Amino acid sequence: MAQKRILITGAGSGFGREVALRLAQQGHDVTAGVRVASEIATLTEAATQRSTALRAIKLDVTSAYDRARAADAEIDVLVNNAGVGEAGALVDLPVEIVRELFDVNVFGPLDLTQQVARGMLARKHGKIVFVSSIAGLITGPFTGAYCASKHAVESVAEAMHAELAPHGVRVAVVNPGPYSTGFNDRMMETPARWRDPAVHFVTPSRLSFPLEQHDPEEMIAAMIRVIVGEGGAFRTLLPKSAEAFVREEQAHAWTRMQ
Repeated sequence: MAQKRILITGAGSGFGREVALRLAQQGHDVTAGVRVASEIATLTEAATQRSTALRAIKLDVTSAYDRARAADAEIDVLVNNAGVGEAGALVDLPVEIVRELFDVNVFGPLDLTQQVARGMLARKHGKIVFVSSIAGLITGPFTGAYCASKHAVESVAEAMHAELAPHGVRVAVVNPGPYSTGFNDRMMETPARWRDPAVHFVTPSRLSFPLEQHDPEEMIAAMIRVIVGEGGAFRTLLPKSAEAFVREEQAHAWTRMQ
């Protein structure tokens, strides 16, 4: 397998961290973006412990400076993995928090992608991978803001897929279902930082993630295949059991129109 120059965002934890480390172990030239500078040493040490190496950089996707610096390199594959979750009833959730959510999940990655894609278009080769979510295909109560941001990611990915393919640049999207990386549980805890029970009475005092969470190993392996593979489908949705769930929920959306 030919070595690829890969830039992955959100590599400080979760899927991004493990995927970055394994890609480096496979011999790829990995630039791993982390949100805060203190995570650089931690990730570099983790790579050393695995007898490999990668380039860890500060890449807060909401920072124009960080985005421009990261994009100033020849990149074969861009992996837009950085993301945050916010829970709470939409009638309660402060709009400034929703804006911050979209800055991280949508606007920052879109700007970074635009900058990186220019080099890919000049070379007529490259791949852009968007890490979306099952939440980009369905919507549920108390996760509406997060779902809305991932629906936006889906539209961006689908449009770019059609727009860039004639120019030699491939676009793919991965949709993780409920995996036990800690992300889902942390999202359910976010209302604690803003909820005022005297005002925000639609949001429950405690939220818990409603679905069974799976071992993330299969998603990590699938993400690596998507990132380094030359072919493959536009969309990768896992676990397989989630596909039937998504189809059922989408069918319910049509029945609500009747």
